[in-house]
Amino acid sequence: MELEASGLQIGYGDHVIVNQMDVSIARNKITTIIGPNGSGKSTLLKALTRLIRYQKGSVILDGCDIQTMKPKSLAKKLGVLPQIHTAPSDFRVKELVGYGRMPHQKLMSGKSKEDEEVIRWAMEVTGTWKFRDKSIYEISGGETQRVWIATVLAQKPEIMFLDEPTTYLDISHQLETMNLVKKLNRETGIGVVMVLHDLAQAMDVSDHVIVIRNGEKYGEGAPQDVITSKMMKDVYQVECEILHVAGREKPLLAYAAI
Repeated sequence: MELEASGLQIGYGDHVIVNQMDVSIARNKITTIIGPNGSGKSTLLKALTRLIRYQKGSVILDGCDIQTMKPKSLAKKLGVLPQIHTAPSDFRVKELVGYGRMPHQKLMSGKSKEDEEVIRWAMEVTGTWKFRDKSIYEISGGETQRVWIATVLAQKPEIMFLDEPTTYLDISHQLETMNLVKKLNRETGIGVVMVLHDLAQAMDVSDHVIVIRNGEKYGEGAPQDVITSKMMKDVYQVECEILHVAGREKPLLAYAAI
């Protein structure tokens, strides 16, 4: 399955944020959208998942324009974790994850045996089953992020969209989240599309990178081909060396001293 966006223009009134954007998102791959603050990364992700409408262009999923798809049909294909998410304080973790099954349930029907099995699977694969009876506010930030990812997984989507999933996490929980994303992709085949600020993380976990500058696509491709010294200078105005280390598949970024 592929998600194809062509000629996207996204904005509010006369203010255009993303212009003439063409992207192709493949299932089974980890695709990361990078670029400076305000470049349109999150805006693009929201338009690709129909959280906001675009002004021009099209987004085609399995031959269908996403604007014409029924919400439940789209939710079975695409799962979205926004940057900001909240839950009522009296929600238990398992109850929250259970909401991920809503696209698969009929109106007024309770959870089926399949629902319960999928909920447990989503929690076990994310390491959150042990928190199932806790409030979402009784666990750490890193644990909470895994619970939200489990909620998206419970939808059983073909592609999971994560908007800055490591924001507000300390370095250990950032690494934990990135390792979880890689594990889910490799073991379940679910596609992942992320917005990330940390370019070292993008280099390490991504199969494909899309670079946005001033609302337009600067480039895309394999991370080691796209994240270059020239790109860092052109897009971020930062001097950076790309270091190739023997025995390491992907290079490291070395920023010049300020």
